Amino acid sequence: MKKIFFEIGESQNIEISVGYNYFKKYINEKKYNNYIIFDKKVELINKMNLNNSIALLGNENLKSLDKYLTLILKLSEYEINSVHVFGGYSVLDFSGYVLENIGIENYYFFPTTLNSAIMLPIKGKYYLNFNWKKDFLTQKGYPSQIKIDTKFFESLPEKDFRNMFVVPYIIGKILNSKISDLALNYSKMNFSNIDLQDFVFYSSKQWIYYIKNENKIFPGENVMSLFYNKQAGFDKNYSQIFAISFIIELYISWYYGFLNFETFEKIEKEMLDNFDISYKLVKNIDIKNFYCKNKFLLFTSSGKLIEYKIPYDELKTVIKEVKEYFRGGFL
Repeated sequence: MKKIFFEIGESQNIEISVGYNYFKKYINEKKYNNYIIFDKKVELINKMNLNNSIALLGNENLKSLDKYLTLILKLSEYEINSVHVFGGYSVLDFSGYVLENIGIENYYFFPTTLNSAIMLPIKGKYYLNFNWKKDFLTQKGYPSQIKIDTKFFESLPEKDFRNMFVVPYIIGKILNSKISDLALNYSKMNFSNIDLQDFVFYSSKQWIYYIKNENKIFPGENVMSLFYNKQAGFDKNYSQIFAISFIIELYISWYYGFLNFETFEKIEKEMLDNFDISYKLVKNIDIKNFYCKNKFLLFTSSGKLIEYKIPYDELKTVIKEVKEYFRGGFL
């Protein structure tokens, strides 16, 4: 078992543990006023048929106002002191938003996907989608602890799991870390249980370093909002959207002269050769009615990140250029 501590105040830390097959000791139906919230796709929890549990269906559609109200009404039926949340990023984000709003501060997160185990929800904010706008509503908060059990990854579809390595690959590129090369190798399933635990531990440490020392916005995150709209819907593969959003932000970095085209092409090719990324998704961007924050973290040829604000009238032109460049992927 490996542990990291993320400082969120002078006297408050979040303990983050990484191990294998230890989650069951945190499931206790007899523990007074303790409840489990979980993604019903998580087979290891779902098959237990727990009495003190609430099942959700994890995806971006979950993070809506009506589902928020439904869960609040459900939780109000019980007297709850603590909650354990099992799921990927959407379930953790949504549950954190709800729990903080109703004053339940003692809750543990158990990430069940590689994405959520590495890009840990420790920015101090949770989000809900509203009026077809992704992450429009915010709520401050942090989990009490985060327990990463790589046993959960074994039940993920192999194709989806392999594609999740794009997240640590991108983190490694941003921080000029060997994690990037390891991610490419491990995406071919070349690892043991111990290797994977070590990889998740060091990748999550890289994420913590980034959040503490670089920026709470990550390259590509704001671009992701372009893919979620009334026309295209919200039920999308996170890894694919995250990957193509990062590539688009690299393109924007080149567009404004911060990144040379050779570096852009090299990273783009490496990602396309090793991960399942479909440019067909770009056609779902709605130029007329898009929602996207206009502050971006652009990548430079020197490897540094710079914050760059694009005026909204100019941003529309940039998005048109993006669709034009990537249209070859879906013609």
